[in-house]
Amino acid sequence: MHSTYCGGVSARTVLAPLAARPRTRPRGPSMAEPRSLQVRYRRYRPSVPVARAKARDLAKEWSLAPHLADFLEWVVTELVTNAVIHGRATRGSRVSVAYHLDDDLLRVEVRDAASGSVRVSPSDYPDGEVAPGGRGLQIVAALANDWGVEPRVIGKSVWAEIAVSSKEGTA
Repeated sequence: MHSTYCGGVSARTVLAPLAARPRTRPRGPSMAEPRSLQVRYRRYRPSVPVARAKARDLAKEWSLAPHLADFLEWVVTELVTNAVIHGRATRGSRVSVAYHLDDDLLRVEVRDAASGSVRVSPSDYPDGEVAPGGRGLQIVAALANDWGVEPRVIGKSVWAEIAVSSKEGTA
């Protein structure tokens, strides 16, 4: 799985203050028009930093608050990494990343043609040692207000939703 560092910040630093974060969507009027984008990448490791950079650029383009740009960058990095590294798919297959911003909700969905299931791995070994990886979906669960997996006829989609307060960022 992906290193626990993204943008020079450790996963522990990001996850610690999120434990008490409310898990509901903010409510209220939104004046922003819905926005969508879909990007396809080759299913190989060099696509991960490209997808991460695109997420950061898109957050800036859509005028998301800096902390939401960080959340989006982490979520996309982890989901694309999982699709690239852990999925069993045919050579030359693609990974699709779809973004949809509507009202106060940003949804990112990573779709691949790979077989296999998605699961959250324990991050520590039974003897108390810290595992070197396996925190990707834990990070996604901590940063997103909701996430899940949708099986497809071919492959699956792993999605995450991030609440976006209209006061904090959409233009």
